[in-house]
Amino acid sequence: MTKQNALALSAAIRAGEISVADAAAPYIDSIQADQSLFASFDREAVAAQIANVQKRLDGGESLSPLAGVPVAVTETICTLGEETAAGSKMLGGFCPPFEATAAAKLREAGAIVLGKLKTDEFGCDGLGCTAPLAVQKGQVLVGFGCDTGGSLRAPAVQSGVCCLKPTYGAVSRAGLIAYASSMDQLSVFSGDLAACEAGLTAVAGYDPADSTSLEAALSPSDDFSIQGKRVGILKEALEETDERGKAAVEAAADALTAAGATVVEQSIPQVKKALAVYLILATAEASGNMARFDGIKYGYQTPHYENLFDLYIKSRSEGFGRKMKERLGLGSLMLSEGYYEPYYDKALRLRGQITEAIRKAFEEMDCLLTPVFPADVDFAAATLLGGERNNRLLTIASLTGRPSLVIPCEDGGIQLVGKYLQDLSLPAFGRAAVSERSGA
Repeated sequence: MTKQNALALSAAIRAGEISVADAAAPYIDSIQADQSLFASFDREAVAAQIANVQKRLDGGESLSPLAGVPVAVTETICTLGEETAAGSKMLGGFCPPFEATAAAKLREAGAIVLGKLKTDEFGCDGLGCTAPLAVQKGQVLVGFGCDTGGSLRAPAVQSGVCCLKPTYGAVSRAGLIAYASSMDQLSVFSGDLAACEAGLTAVAGYDPADSTSLEAALSPSDDFSIQGKRVGILKEALEETDERGKAAVEAAADALTAAGATVVEQSIPQVKKALAVYLILATAEASGNMARFDGIKYGYQTPHYENLFDLYIKSRSEGFGRKMKERLGLGSLMLSEGYYEPYYDKALRLRGQITEAIRKAFEEMDCLLTPVFPADVDFAAATLLGGERNNRLLTIASLTGRPSLVIPCEDGGIQLVGKYLQDLSLPAFGRAAVSERSGA
């Protein structure tokens, strides 16, 4: 089907040039013809949403730039009464009795949530995450999901889709199924930057239901200009990538310079430890988060067991997939006696050092530019932690809680990392760097 601009479609809907039903019909038909990317799709529920949004518009209610836009959320985001399995047998059949704050905000904004997109198990590494393909195939215009260490940003670039991961705490995690709580962040993906910006604006904001939610609001981008801004090219990331990655960064740097930014090389040696730090901390946090799934109170329960100990072992062995077992095994080891201090505790301290080094670097720059993938990227990786190795240039933003925007381009993709709470300035840098993804 023909690709559409999300904001232009919404403007036409709000102007009365096309009804919500007519605007959504091609997307609904496309999903019904091929539901392979969707974990769940309920046409009757979608029809009810469409009728509600049309009624609000007909009543003169002023809705957001996402009003009437076909969107979807991944199966790691809870929606009231709809199966939310997080890509795992462990949560098969789980229908939450509550709605994630972000999902509720989308409905309030007037977006049409067409269904739940499939993701890899608990969004642990991005390998096998097909959610961004729904945008690439034109089945939805905007998508929302969880990114931990690049687990959504990496597959987005692979699919030719932009993805914006916000400042940690800028978007509520209430109702988001956790993998690594200190790095999980609900993110937005779309074919263009304007839609990503509108999507983030719709779901951002303080939420008392999330203890990590920030009361400070995102800085507005209305008058933002990259003229005179300083962009740093991360030297250590260039050393990790191949010629295509370098070419993508060079092209973006040239475009940013032409737009009035000052582009310089920036060295932050501490980031070389980012992958090891991420692996230790993320798997340790996952080990704690997944401990609740014991076959009794939560999650899958094996039908055949002899005693309580056998119930625990079989339920978790049968409920979790291979990827999760590998990560839970490593995480449990990192938290065990004899490993906690030399590994986990050291990783915490190194995370602090990386965060401080990047904070100092941002005293002299406004944005950090890197390639997306390293030279040894392997999208078919079946080895232990292969996905995390692929995503290692993206973990910097996750460890430090900074906003990150990835944009596909001819030579692969680029990443832009920004200042805290200045998430909405990243699309401005992105428009200058890869103008064809503007969407405005």
